[in-house]
Amino acid sequence: MCSAAMSCAEGIVKFLVAGANLIFALGGLALLIVGILYKVNFSHYTDAIPDDYQSIGLAPVLTIIVGSIIFVIAFFGCCGAFRESSCMLTTYAVILLIIFFMQIAIGIFVMVEVNNEDTFKTKVESAITKVFTPVIQNTDNTTKELVDLIQKEFKCCGIKSSSDWTTPPDTCYSNQNSTGTLYTQGCAEAFYEFLENSLKIIGIVILTLSSLEIIGSIFSLCLSSSIKNRERRFRY
Repeated sequence: MCSAAMSCAEGIVKFLVAGANLIFALGGLALLIVGILYKVNFSHYTDAIPDDYQSIGLAPVLTIIVGSIIFVIAFFGCCGAFRESSCMLTTYAVILLIIFFMQIAIGIFVMVEVNNEDTFKTKVESAITKVFTPVIQNTDNTTKELVDLIQKEFKCCGIKSSSDWTTPPDTCYSNQNSTGTLYTQGCAEAFYEFLENSLKIIGIVILTLSSLEIIGSIFSLCLSSSIKNRERRFRY
């Protein structure tokens, strides 16, 4: 009866490990997609990110790397569970722990970068001002394409408001010409909200996966230990 109970418990843990790996595969794919989407978005607006916070652009890259690794090793974990290989399961658990600490490092990195909300917001406004001012004053149109893109994508106008322009350009209007509704929000505030929300979403996804990885590591180590004990009993 004891043996049957242990076998049943092992089967349950095996099922949980397999289920966890399916979640990891989907989570890794989600992390990969989120990273790619934000990498594409950040790359468009690199010039508008404050110089002191340019390293924020690394967060989506790190997210893509971690998501790719999680997606690949989920298969490794499934193989370990179904082949009942204690070595593969232990290796899998260790890899999950390493990824967990990598994600914690990413989280700390992002938090350190934006730890002072007022400072971050001020520097975003300064960067937007640097990009918009030459175009508004018509002294240099080098960044005009970026200005138009920001106003169009974030539905904003000017640095702080449409009054920054003598005559607001078409991208300040809802239908991209002066017959539409004029955007009232300034681009400094809109772009700050974009950066803040982007980092929050990345952080939430990472924290969710981190919790699952700890659970997955524990289940994998338990299953590995159970397999080793069973092999030891059969040996003797």
